[in-house]
Amino acid sequence: MKPYKQSCYNFSTMYSPRSADNMDFKIEDYLRELYLQSHNKDCSIAEAPEAGHRVEVNHEAEINREIQERFHIHFQIDHKLEESFIASGDDLLIARHLRYLPPFLHTHNFFEIACLVEGSCSHYINGQQQNLAQGDILIMAPGTIHAIHAADDDCLLINILIRSSTFNSAFLNTLTNKTILGDFFRKTLYHNKEHSYLLFHAGHDESLFRILEYLYREECSDKRYKNAVKNQIAELFFSLLLRSHEKDVFIPNPTGENDEPDFVFLLKYMEHNYQSISLKEMADFFHYSERHLIRLIQDYTGMSFSKNIRQIRLNHAAALLEGSELSVSEISEQVGYSNVSHFRKLFIERFSMPPQEYRTARRKW
Repeated sequence: MKPYKQSCYNFSTMYSPRSADNMDFKIEDYLRELYLQSHNKDCSIAEAPEAGHRVEVNHEAEINREIQERFHIHFQIDHKLEESFIASGDDLLIARHLRYLPPFLHTHNFFEIACLVEGSCSHYINGQQQNLAQGDILIMAPGTIHAIHAADDDCLLINILIRSSTFNSAFLNTLTNKTILGDFFRKTLYHNKEHSYLLFHAGHDESLFRILEYLYREECSDKRYKNAVKNQIAELFFSLLLRSHEKDVFIPNPTGENDEPDFVFLLKYMEHNYQSISLKEMADFFHYSERHLIRLIQDYTGMSFSKNIRQIRLNHAAALLEGSELSVSEISEQVGYSNVSHFRKLFIERFSMPPQEYRTARRKW
């Protein structure tokens, strides 16, 4: 019994050649047959399953065993462990998700990024269903209970699996770029145990998905420095995703409700108007009561309105100290503090050193 390794995929035309030795398509045809049988054959193959069709991991073992016996291949999978997917010495894996694979509920100890290049599919995340369309990119943190259902002949779903240690060291800087939105993304992924995912709607961003194609092609190659090149391409992919689509993101409500899908616009408004913004002005702009706005900001960020504004101002001050020749008093005034002594006190509370010392330390790096 030979080990199973996914074959390389013709990304540009969506489909690999259906050669006699293409094991992926043989397995998919078998899974499609099982799917149609379970849906009485007359059910639309693109229809998302009802909750009752979701299956637990123990049933997955039965199907895995059937596949191994039927196609004379061997593989062992423990969904929770990155070692089951990511090779020793590698930091990430890029792989195509097999169509018609039953939506097994599972969790990982690594990050998973699902990129829908073509077609449609459904994800079940912590009891909620998310229907993905072309161009959607779903980032899930370790420990997120989820299932994937790609019952569509036209579906092309590329998964990027990243070790937690790699994500923390290489990609966390991209998420914490001294903006309230970057901080919020980080908190969502690292501290929100119930809804630890971000869903970006990238649409028909050809440049972004061309980078994804380069990343996939590198995975399929056997060239030198492959792991280092994959890491660099992946970091570029995340940077472009955030730069181009930070406004096109769905952020799960920490309360579990989905009635506030545009919270990211509130954050961007705060970021843009941080110098002189007031709670009343912001509530009037978004047609919220002040009480409702206070609750929204507290629920999503875990901080009050005033603490969020303070954090934005101090982050901007830190950036100016590092990247400009403005004096401390000029920076204090520019970020919204007329009292320099008060500004110094707040800065020390956040960064554990005075502004001038921070400037000196950062410029030494």
